[in-house]
Amino acid sequence: MTVRTLGTRAGIIIADTDKILLLNRNHKGRQFYCIPGGHVEEGETPEECAVREMKEESSLNVELGDLFIELENQGRKEYYFWATSWSGTPHLGGEEAERNCPEDRFTFEWIPYQQLASLVLYPRLVHEKLIEHFQKAFE
Repeated sequence: MTVRTLGTRAGIIIADTDKILLLNRNHKGRQFYCIPGGHVEEGETPEECAVREMKEESSLNVELGDLFIELENQGRKEYYFWATSWSGTPHLGGEEAERNCPEDRFTFEWIPYQQLASLVLYPRLVHEKLIEHFQKAFE
């Protein structure tokens, strides 16, 4: 089992025509969403981490796009990138698949942009910026 530290994290935002791919979490009865991603390993860049984590967690092959947001969250640096393209169908893999159980559930979901504001999505700053981004895109 991997020991977690509060090191740098990186994730990828996959947005389709009218929806975004999120990881739905239900942890000990608390339901929320997050951007797929994980911890940067030693010698790895945030960009490399984001691509690797997406492949491990979802089995998707992604082409990395621009940085969407860089932030400090709970004492660690976090980087969230856009995916310019992807291939495959998301299905749970890696650590998340190993840990997946009724008390700690992980599920990939395509969420319509219009529903983003009604979700609990972490980190909150990413949530706010995504809502703002998609509102501007559809004005």
